Amino acid sequence: MSWAVQSRALVVSCLLLAACSGKSGKPVLPLPTGHFEGPVTIQGTELRAALDLREVAPGRLQAELSFPAVPGMEVPLNEVHYAEPQLQFEQQGGFPGHVTVNAIREGDFLRGAFLLDSLRAEFVWVRRGPAEPRQYQEQAVRLIAGSQRQVATLYLPEDTVSRHPVMVVLPDSATTAGGPARAAWLARKGVASLLLAPAASKIEPTDSSARQWVEAAFATLRTTPRIDTARVALWVRGTAAAQIIKTIARQRPAAVILEAIPLASAAEAQPYKALTRQRIPALGLYAGADPAVDARQSARRLRNAIGYGRGNAVQVYPRANAYFLLPGSTNTAGLWSWPHFAPGYVQDVEQWLQQQLIK
Repeated sequence: MSWAVQSRALVVSCLLLAACSGKSGKPVLPLPTGHFEGPVTIQGTELRAALDLREVAPGRLQAELSFPAVPGMEVPLNEVHYAEPQLQFEQQGGFPGHVTVNAIREGDFLRGAFLLDSLRAEFVWVRRGPAEPRQYQEQAVRLIAGSQRQVATLYLPEDTVSRHPVMVVLPDSATTAGGPARAAWLARKGVASLLLAPAASKIEPTDSSARQWVEAAFATLRTTPRIDTARVALWVRGTAAAQIIKTIARQRPAAVILEAIPLASAAEAQPYKALTRQRIPALGLYAGADPAVDARQSARRLRNAIGYGRGNAVQVYPRANAYFLLPGSTNTAGLWSWPHFAPGYVQDVEQWLQQQLIK
């Protein structure tokens, strides 16, 4: 074989090797962003779902899963995994339960399996246009309490208002899964929210950590841009409230939501009378099926302590779980009832916020 023929053969071989070792030439598809809608059907009962997918950084997706027929049940999702053509995300606990979605992109469709706790449904969601923009932005806020540090998350409404009322949200460890959804819901209503790391479900009387974190949060918010310093409120759940309420005068909150506060005696309820003396509006919230608290007796004692003054109210929602949801169930006819918030819960909180904080 001549030298020229050998050279041509070598060049062809190199080109073939380069083609094989490089990219296949298959076009790289963009991420499946957009607004997707479609039904999810479990045991014959259909519920419409909506999924908004956005690319917030190269290769990174952010999403919200919502159910338009269930007010207040929008789930923010920051951990979304996509490897062409498979989409996967998971929401553990909270609203409306343990949700897992595994889908395959097929053009403008997402097809796959929707799991709610132990129940499975197949779905097909179609892209209806671009994703709805998030109505809030998330900002990391560094807090210092003594020798301790934590990074809290500020949910700030995306609107034209120059200064927003703000709610410091302190869940307990039993309901931490619902914290982001609650904070996002407040932000969509025009109330900024600072979500703290959850307090322990059981706090010893000598443990001052929850009080210290709340004090640090109030101090930080009063120097934070776009926050109305005259309208800084508190939403606290569980036993952490007992230590915070004793120093409530230092914080001077504009309003307080007390959720699932256990009161075993009238003596334990006495410190909450300070709210009425200082004219701080208080809303007590109890779920009838919450195992962490005797809702009926605690609600009665709190109601006696704070009275019926302007802005004060105590509400009990029978059969609701710790997230104020009525869990899904199957009725005698075999039809599935989707989880939903206890009747009146969302409306009661919205109305109270409007009157005491947003006004």
